[in-house]
Amino acid sequence: MMLVVGGAHSGKRTFVREKLGFAADDFVDAAQFAEGGVPAAFAGRVAYCAEELVRALDADRALERLIGFDVVILSLVGSGVVPMRAEDAQWRERAGRLGCALAARADVVVRMTCGIPQVIKGNLDDAPRGTQGAGAPLEVVFVRHGATAGTEDHRYSGAGTDEPLSSAGERALRDLACYRDVFRVITSGMARTDQTARILFPNAELMACPGLREMDFGDFEGRGAAELKEDARYRAWVDSWCETRCPHGEGKNDFTRRVVAAFREACKSERAQGSGRAVFVVHAGTVKALLSELAVPKIGYFDVHTEPGGAWAATWDGRYLRDVRPASGGDAR
Repeated sequence: MMLVVGGAHSGKRTFVREKLGFAADDFVDAAQFAEGGVPAAFAGRVAYCAEELVRALDADRALERLIGFDVVILSLVGSGVVPMRAEDAQWRERAGRLGCALAARADVVVRMTCGIPQVIKGNLDDAPRGTQGAGAPLEVVFVRHGATAGTEDHRYSGAGTDEPLSSAGERALRDLACYRDVFRVITSGMARTDQTARILFPNAELMACPGLREMDFGDFEGRGAAELKEDARYRAWVDSWCETRCPHGEGKNDFTRRVVAAFREACKSERAQGSGRAVFVVHAGTVKALLSELAVPKIGYFDVHTEPGGAWAATWDGRYLRDVRPASGGDAR
């Protein structure tokens, strides 16, 4: 993540747009996220006016809303004339604390003065880049891991359940074609994705990306709908279409934002290595989150169905997934 700070009208957005290649519609006003979560489509883009977010939230909650953006723009409001109103002084204090927290997390921090950037942390070569400088499209393949005991018993097996493939799941994968000319595969790092990758792509180096793990189902982990049907918390979660958080776990928006941010970073890494293709072995929910938020034309979250060992292919242009289709054998070659 990159933090850009400076006074009002100091050239912060112009710098991010012209020097880093972000398009005008990559920018989103952070103030609008005070009352709710950040739509995952904005994760990995640019949030500006971050200081306005702490008019309604404390610095810790504001920081939670901004995690996942590639660039955060913050106006410096803590210096100058001492405000007469107590609420203005408190807002400036919160904005200062937010700036400190963002700078601690950021890989690169730039201060703008009169349109001139000064790097005060990190190296500008490591700064994120927008789609206008994204380069050639990247072909991507998403493979769902094979069946586990939890899959077969229709239990919620998420980020908190690291179970292996079942015997039947392994056999089913071995009946599929393996691709010996794929040499790098990105997994969630969980046992079931790593096992699947080793079966289908035996010559590939595995790169673990924990941000691509399945939703954290919290108290529902390892349990099925039949067992949970009398649990009022479970009924409330289902009735919300998974928008609310699982007790001690994630909600759909939190989960999707996490997955989208991790996917963007993984694709940047693949491009940096000169690859024109990225193969992911992940989870059913992960694929739902990515396709529902990034696919063009739009696909509904609950309209994405991937059987164990099933796959999707698409073209990633740095902003959207295009030409989304069920994967054929040739897509992984």
